[in-house]
Amino acid sequence: MRVVIASEIRLLGECVAHSLMTRDSALDVLLTGTIADLSDLMARGLRFDVAILDLTQGVDLDAVRAFHRRYPDLALLALGLEEQEQAVVAHGSAGFGCYVRREDGIERLYATVRDAIAGRMTCSPEIAGSIMRALFRAPGSASADPGHGRNATLTTREEEVARHVADALSNKEIALLLDLSESTVKHHVHSILSKLELPTRRQLMRRTRMFDMVTEPTRASS
Repeated sequence: MRVVIASEIRLLGECVAHSLMTRDSALDVLLTGTIADLSDLMARGLRFDVAILDLTQGVDLDAVRAFHRRYPDLALLALGLEEQEQAVVAHGSAGFGCYVRREDGIERLYATVRDAIAGRMTCSPEIAGSIMRALFRAPGSASADPGHGRNATLTTREEEVARHVADALSNKEIALLLDLSESTVKHHVHSILSKLELPTRRQLMRRTRMFDMVTEPTRASS
């Protein structure tokens, strides 16, 4: 697996890179600075499985959003994200597929890197519910998804289609399951991609699979 770490604090980046490679010698980890530097690496033809972006010094979500649209197949992992509902939804809308908190250790980071490659996300049930409401909000909601506005509202039928797309079903297979014509399913898929501002069906699969999450069991206090 090829991993790139973008951090303006070189010491932090080097420590994270060393810890990951110590944890798994099969990892190939490269260190860079800002998201602009990462974009330059990608423009030069370098490719990675996961990009870890250090958020401890702040991040320009518009820049992340533009980067993600240009390189939608690269999984983005937010390092040091504060686990609050609005922050997680905002960063997810910008393109991050997973995150680790400031209080998490190397084992959680390593597990999250593996999850990012598989298209999974680990978070609390409360955060999962917030993401679900933001990205698959029922029609007529007064609130809007950060970064997408009213265009992010999906109909109940579109939600069904999106979940079947996440299961890697073809339009024909979805049509049979939902008793629709294949052309109608194709129209729904196109509408979903447009509303969620996703460039490809593959990205829709990744976005929808975020909700097939591995939620952490609540630890009983002793």
